[in-house]
Amino acid sequence: MIDYPKIKRDETVEETLHGVKVKDPYRWLENPYSDETKEFVAAQMEITDPFLKSSPIYGKVKGRLTELWNFPKYTVPTKHGSKYFFEKNSGLQNQNVIYVQNSLDTEPSIFLDPNTFSEDGTIALTNKAFSEDGQIFAYALSHAGSDWQQIKFKNVATGEDYQEVLEKVKFSSIAWTHDNKGIFYMCYKHQKGRTDGTETTSNENQNMYYHYLGTNQSEDHHALWWCTPPGLDPLSSLGGELNDSSDKSSEENVSFPKWRTSSEVSVCGKYLFVTVQVGCENQLLYYVDLEALVQRRGAPDYDWSLVASPHQMYAQLPIITIVNKLEADFEYITNMNAPCTYGNEEHSRGEKGNPAIGRQAEVAIFLTNKDAPRRRLIAIDLCRYTMNSDCESLCKSWSTIIPEHEKDVLEWCACVADDKLVTCYLRDARDVLQLRDLKTGNLIKEYDLDMGTISGFSGKKKYSEFFFSVTSFLSPTIIYQVDISKDATAEPKVIRVVHLDKLDATKFMTKQIFYSSKDGTKVPMFIVHKKDLKLDSSAPTLLYGYGGFNISMKPSFSVFRLAFIHDFNGVFALANIRGGGEYGEEWQNAGRLLNRQNCIDDFIAGAEYLIDAKYTSSNKLAIMGGSHGGMLVGACVNQRPELYAAAIPMVGVMDMLRFHKFTIGYAWCTDYGTPDEKEHFNSIIKYSPLHNIRRPSNGAQYPSILVLTADHDDRVVPLHSFKYTAELQNTIGSWEQQNNPLLIRIDVKAGHSAGMPTSKMIDEYTDITVFIAKTLKLEYKP
Repeated sequence: MIDYPKIKRDETVEETLHGVKVKDPYRWLENPYSDETKEFVAAQMEITDPFLKSSPIYGKVKGRLTELWNFPKYTVPTKHGSKYFFEKNSGLQNQNVIYVQNSLDTEPSIFLDPNTFSEDGTIALTNKAFSEDGQIFAYALSHAGSDWQQIKFKNVATGEDYQEVLEKVKFSSIAWTHDNKGIFYMCYKHQKGRTDGTETTSNENQNMYYHYLGTNQSEDHHALWWCTPPGLDPLSSLGGELNDSSDKSSEENVSFPKWRTSSEVSVCGKYLFVTVQVGCENQLLYYVDLEALVQRRGAPDYDWSLVASPHQMYAQLPIITIVNKLEADFEYITNMNAPCTYGNEEHSRGEKGNPAIGRQAEVAIFLTNKDAPRRRLIAIDLCRYTMNSDCESLCKSWSTIIPEHEKDVLEWCACVADDKLVTCYLRDARDVLQLRDLKTGNLIKEYDLDMGTISGFSGKKKYSEFFFSVTSFLSPTIIYQVDISKDATAEPKVIRVVHLDKLDATKFMTKQIFYSSKDGTKVPMFIVHKKDLKLDSSAPTLLYGYGGFNISMKPSFSVFRLAFIHDFNGVFALANIRGGGEYGEEWQNAGRLLNRQNCIDDFIAGAEYLIDAKYTSSNKLAIMGGSHGGMLVGACVNQRPELYAAAIPMVGVMDMLRFHKFTIGYAWCTDYGTPDEKEHFNSIIKYSPLHNIRRPSNGAQYPSILVLTADHDDRVVPLHSFKYTAELQNTIGSWEQQNNPLLIRIDVKAGHSAGMPTSKMIDEYTDITVFIAKTLKLEYKP
């Protein structure tokens, strides 16, 4: 039995929520900067580190993972201007390096090496965008895994950086205007306090700015000034808040601090499309006629030298509303050339006469789930929209190019070769790639992917070639080139195959099964193991799940997983539980909000299937999940502790009654519901991992648990894991019947996982592997 640190428990912290008294004895752990919290972190690592590193196989596992990880990794080529760019990692480099080449056949050279930004690899490239002419490269860097970014600019020809650096950028797109002079971006310019990823302050008041290249960020102006769309209640419908409660009738008194914005300049360069969301789904949709704006402000033909103040060109843009209700998602795809025949003096966009009449490229193509749970492709005639349009009526004029499929989910689309569409469908959690006609939506060709996932794609409307990469549980990467300049049905050409030479993939197999959940719902699950595995209930098995936020879990390659299967004769299983996006909006909603228990039931049923089918037994089964999946693991452990031997909740949302109070947590209310509302509170409190830790009454103990978090995780802040671990050790760890360890691993200079350097990934998976092997008493046979 482990001698856990003595953790202060403040029983005086209690609040009444919807008539229920809720104790929060570890609320003091919500302050990441207090001496008490720092002492907690140090005390926890003083027991976790020795537990892991005292294992006789620790060094062997780390050496093995390092050896297996050391193979070259590539991304698909992308064409910008006259050059091709791709990313490569030689094997153990902490960050991928960007290479440039004049053609696919010429020798590439290094364009940008993020490994030079820090000695330990903790500065990562997290976003990038080339100017339309391919001459300027905008790139975003994050430090220590935080979601905060800096945006910098590089001259492609000279390799030199511009002097300016854009700060306090977070959750931002990068959209170049087609004059190649600047970008639209989003930042929290007025965020107070720390902005390094260690803070817990709520992220509010994001604004969109236009940055003119070669100037200081302090000169950037707000690009948009929001007001309430006509006819809507901004408080109940759009997430607005009152600035002054004494005057609720004044529209000027309403602000939208929780709005997050994304923008994209159209393929033709004439329009800026802007989406706004409060949570993690459903968007408002707007557009700005950039071409008309330039002409009206005295800079015809994009001659920016005539503009006295380039920053003011895009200040407070005149936006036109297309969608004014938060009830669906919209993703801009491309434009189609079509004459605008709609308009009169009543539809004048605020001026006499409609300037849209007679112009081309007024039809914009969007991917949406509006009236289509599995999504469809639609065409919107922009000529119909003015400053005072009746958006609800006009949505009936949208035409459908690709209707919703009866079963498959239309995940994404891309326009290539002017009038073709590359479409990716999700069919039973597996990708299906097709080529279609842009105008009719008709199928031209379907590409054979076997049981794989599209891991990368590049292609543009102005190019007749496109590239895609495929990965699977057993194959790292295969990169294909497709040239349809002469034949639309041309077969893909393999231009690169990445192998893992130190493991023979032919000795493994993948299969997909469908098991019954508690309510009879059929749930798909992928199972990977050696071909000669005997189903005698003895195989150590790792079950992974997520089940939230419309995110689909698909086949992907992992050195860690294959090493676990090979070195321990193990099994890896991936359950595609409800709450995810595997079958569209209906599948998501079946595990969302008040239906959250369904995704927990699905995961538990997946564990039971693996046991009943004799893959494994309870004393050989480990479960694992990250972020929302960490919450899933915590909830499953509380509800069925006897079913598993080990659990790995990674960066999980564990305090479900206070998640909305920190950083970006309020956005998750669209998936979890808000604890501030009684109906959602009554649902959440039943499964919240922190609030349901109880000693089992059936004589079982809790499984061995290794909680993972990181000091710069400003997505799911580490206080979730801190409070959960403290409660675990107090309630379960102090119980004489509990012999299984309850530990936490707290990484430093790391975040939610994005941009994590290779060395840290190897360290993390070494610790996870050793923990599972030690607690399940596994024999190591590499």
